[in-house]
Amino acid sequence: MSELGTPTFKINTRILFAGIFLISLSGLVLEIAITRIFSAAIWYHFAFVAVSVALVGLGSSGLLVHYRLKKIKENWAHDLTIASSLGICIILPITLYVMHSLASQVVYLPLFMFLFSIPFFFVGVVISTAFSAFAQNAGRLYAFDLIGASVGSLSVVLFLSLLGGEGTVLLVGIITAVCATVFSVTIKNKKKIIISIAFVAFAASLLGIHETTQVFSIPTDPTANKDLPIFLRENPGSHIANTQWNSFSRIDVVEGISGNCIPSLDTRNPSQCVDEGVIAKIFIDGGAGTNIISWDGNPDSRKELSSWMQYLPFKMIDDPKVLIIGSGGGRDVIAAIASGSKDVTTVEINPIIFQTVRSYGDRAGNLYDHEYVHSNVDEGRSFVSRSQEKFDIIYIPFVDTWASVSSGGLGVSENFLYTKEGFQEYYDHLNENGKVVSVRWLIDSPRFVTTFIQLLENNGIPLKDTYKHIIIATSESTTKDPSVTMVIVSKSPFTESEISFLSDSFIKNGYKQILVPGKVMMEPYPSLFEGDVSFEEFYSMYSTKVHPVTDDSPFFLSFEKPLPSILETLLYISIIIVCAFLVIPFIWLRSSEKKSELAISSVVIYFAALGAGFILIELALLQKLILLLGNPTMTFAILLFTMLLSSGIGSLISAKMIKKGTKNLTWAILGIIAIGLVYVVLLPDMIYSVIAENFATKVAISVGLLFPIGFLMGIPLPTGMRVLKSNFANHIPWMWAINGAFSVFGAVSSVILGIILGASYAMSLGIIIYLVALGISLSWKKQTIQIQNK
Repeated sequence: MSELGTPTFKINTRILFAGIFLISLSGLVLEIAITRIFSAAIWYHFAFVAVSVALVGLGSSGLLVHYRLKKIKENWAHDLTIASSLGICIILPITLYVMHSLASQVVYLPLFMFLFSIPFFFVGVVISTAFSAFAQNAGRLYAFDLIGASVGSLSVVLFLSLLGGEGTVLLVGIITAVCATVFSVTIKNKKKIIISIAFVAFAASLLGIHETTQVFSIPTDPTANKDLPIFLRENPGSHIANTQWNSFSRIDVVEGISGNCIPSLDTRNPSQCVDEGVIAKIFIDGGAGTNIISWDGNPDSRKELSSWMQYLPFKMIDDPKVLIIGSGGGRDVIAAIASGSKDVTTVEINPIIFQTVRSYGDRAGNLYDHEYVHSNVDEGRSFVSRSQEKFDIIYIPFVDTWASVSSGGLGVSENFLYTKEGFQEYYDHLNENGKVVSVRWLIDSPRFVTTFIQLLENNGIPLKDTYKHIIIATSESTTKDPSVTMVIVSKSPFTESEISFLSDSFIKNGYKQILVPGKVMMEPYPSLFEGDVSFEEFYSMYSTKVHPVTDDSPFFLSFEKPLPSILETLLYISIIIVCAFLVIPFIWLRSSEKKSELAISSVVIYFAALGAGFILIELALLQKLILLLGNPTMTFAILLFTMLLSSGIGSLISAKMIKKGTKNLTWAILGIIAIGLVYVVLLPDMIYSVIAENFATKVAISVGLLFPIGFLMGIPLPTGMRVLKSNFANHIPWMWAINGAFSVFGAVSSVILGIILGASYAMSLGIIIYLVALGISLSWKKQTIQIQNK
């Protein structure tokens, strides 16, 4: 038998690496697809669980390969590789059907997590066995791994739009069966080639059957305290008329409505759907809903909407020029027109919602094609930053219901609409007497107040006068939710006529006044406006977070102190994973490891640092670039594509850069640290300086920013693999597992730091961790790296 890690027969590595490319592509596509499925079927925050499942599956495969390596007959485990590829093809439709049969109920979440971890386990087996056998070619191998994932990050955007979440998962089954075929060709085994091709046909037939019958479609958990299932339970005659996917949402359109439009919302509004004239209701990921209402396109119809609390500001100004950010089903647009506006600009980020509203044509008054409406499909902040216009009213409605807010599921989602910098942009786009109107829940009102006070102070208004610019009213209660609440900030002090109009209208319609200049100011706001309490003292008066949020930490919907409970749970889980993948194997191996000049502890720390440092910097960059590019889906795809592609190129040439010794490795890590420090200091200003550019220009700038650091971040891991090959070849799969485990820990830590301190701090921690890797590389300076230049 040949030396461990060297193939016992000659194979075509180009074909092998093509298989690695495809298996890595399928793993990335599957990971993103199941995050979308978990988000739509259960809750948004379970998307984080899905990522953890992927990383755990990948890491645990490394442990298995490590412990079973000596029992594998061939040093490249081609039989195990082919079987793992076909195993993915088999387990995916089973998992989908189980979720379909069990209606994706959250009580079965551990089962769903276990089933979805299996395909990632198999992906990890394929990659870690390849690294074990071809560590001398680690640079090329890692390059194909990363480039495959980078192509997957772009492909998944198309796959989700064309096939939906379930169809994309089934497509992954086809790709992995093709992988098995490629690996079978590599070893020139005709029997395995025929079997693999049969699996390709099998997987393709399943996708065809699903597209025809939707047999694998996964519904939203009908027992969940989530808007879509609640609505369907309370409206027995309603039904889902259409479901569409794109890369960042699943849209369900419900028709046949006759009951309550929004359960437990505002009883003083005509909330009966039949009275409101709702012809369809759109749900986003089974949660937030927005109504399409009946309208004939006549500005003089639907006048009753003008008396609703949240639409009263439209009547304060004659023919106001209005900007609505997040126009959704269009009720807010109709209300603005019915209140007298002849110039309404709408911005809706989701193209499916926009097209759905248009599809109702005359029934919805051809709303987005109306002569008074200027409609745009765009992200709100991005649109405002590019706009040269000024408005009388900038209106920011909400679509998330109290069920989704109170669940805590939105606490880990970024929202750049409500940051201090965001409101400054809106303020700068107001006419002299313009207003920003935000409609949310009662729990949000203290946070709006602190945000608006600081906004006004930054624009030269003394603290003692800021109250003259703010009005707050709520629909149901001044003490507890659910109660729809409207907060208005005015560029100029409210006039007496504006105050009288709003106050009289609130009283007439039974709405509760919380803050109206010269009329009402409920505690503890007087103490804050008069300066009797500091902001810190004001924050401590509430059991929830009420401080303003910034672009560096845009978690406006994170209320729990100090962290959302889901993050605390994930933190504990990540620590357990790290212990399982690190501490126990380390103790077990101490007695059996071979003697070497290289300390195994330094190798463990090195690979752990690469896993945590890479993900911390990557996720911090993702948050920053969402603000620049606007569209979160395209941002995610562009970031992953660029980072993985550039890292793949760096990996590909790492063997040529680092032939003997680790001097150049040290310089590569120093480069990562230097570029990271530049990002921390200069990236925010760079983003603001180009945020108003066209999308193509911003994409080019983003790629230019990401490519250098991505290139350098692709060098340390394959170089470490070659170091390991020369000293502890058996440990290569274990280091793969450690890298994955610390990626889980780093991902959770990134979100935690982002919420508590900001993305810049998460990136700074990533840089510090790379300093640890730098220290290890310096200690390796005299180590010789085994390289096969082919």
